[in-house]
Amino acid sequence: MRGKSYEQRSKKRKQDFTGKRGMIFTEIMYFMLSMAKESTQNAFERVFPHLKKENLHMSRQAFGAARQKIKREAFEELFQTSAIGSYQEGWKLWRGYRLMAVGGSFIKLPSDKELLEYFGGLGQGQTAATALASLLYDLENNIVVGAKIASIHENGRTLAEEHLRALAGMENYNQGHKGLATCGCGYPSHDFIKPLSDKGIAYVMRMQKGFIRGYKLGRKKECRVTLGKTGIKVRIMHIPLSSGEVEVLITNITEAELKYESFKELYHKRWGIEAKYKELKQKLETENISGRLVDNVKQGFYAMMTVANMLASCLREANRKAKKKREGSGNLYGYQVNVNHAIGVFKDRLICVIIEENRITRQYLMSELIRQMERRVIPVRPNREVVRKDCNRKARFHHNHKSNC
Repeated sequence: MRGKSYEQRSKKRKQDFTGKRGMIFTEIMYFMLSMAKESTQNAFERVFPHLKKENLHMSRQAFGAARQKIKREAFEELFQTSAIGSYQEGWKLWRGYRLMAVGGSFIKLPSDKELLEYFGGLGQGQTAATALASLLYDLENNIVVGAKIASIHENGRTLAEEHLRALAGMENYNQGHKGLATCGCGYPSHDFIKPLSDKGIAYVMRMQKGFIRGYKLGRKKECRVTLGKTGIKVRIMHIPLSSGEVEVLITNITEAELKYESFKELYHKRWGIEAKYKELKQKLETENISGRLVDNVKQGFYAMMTVANMLASCLREANRKAKKKREGSGNLYGYQVNVNHAIGVFKDRLICVIIEENRITRQYLMSELIRQMERRVIPVRPNREVVRKDCNRKARFHHNHKSNC
């Protein structure tokens, strides 16, 4: 039996995204970006009125079939566009560096055989489907620059190298500044350090014990060491922490470029990527996956990375206005927008903004969204330290990290 002709296949593709089928391509994309984390039917009831489809009755199965017609690359490209667009708004440097953090985290997935086989599993018997997320995060500007979701068996350093390669060719990225990547203790390796040095990328990593054979922690604040395998000279610093521990950092930044005293502040800034993962998991509920196919997981992941950058853009503007409003007020502390409240506002109003076709009306809706965000602020207390407490809590979400539904 002969296959369908080109004309028949073309006609079928067009029918996949016609109004008769329920939702067209752009509407499905809008729906995926709407942060709908409740049941699919409840989400339809919340979003359809904005799409002027109040009388549409669509089943979860029909939506799933329509969603499968969209390649996950469309969402990945949308995310990349959000990162590039964020740098068109203006951005901050840290002491002349574009300060980045590379880090990974496990993403819990629905219990499904296909997901378990593709991404791998953790837990007893390795039966809990889990993916590995890797981010390249701009610490000073709150921008997710690069994002990957892969099998837990994937090497985190390999994903980090892919981030940095993509960064070099990113539009609007290289504007005469220096790039600086901060990495955790799982990243230092001879094979990872060499390409960074070859490309002239500055790095600061926390060095794990035994990385350099025979190296012992002395009393000196810093020293220079040559890595035997590659012959690359690196700078090692011992940074005492308030807990009494000593943090050992390895870097290719020379003393002429950055003094020893700056590295405690520099590596402390890396905490920003941990805070970002908490925001993505607890507040944006990235792990609340609506589909049970591999492409569904990737679609949802890149949709949430796009939303994270859109939210960050609104927060930057809301914080700028909140700061300007309080200039000269004599407040003891600086103030910033309450992120949890901002997410709730963003979630309720986002769909109205992105579907509005009239430019002037869309700008008005966006300004109203930002105005609502800047109304709720909290004080910023510098040098505040919170002691971590061990906890065997079984609840998925902490009571202080409530859902914004």
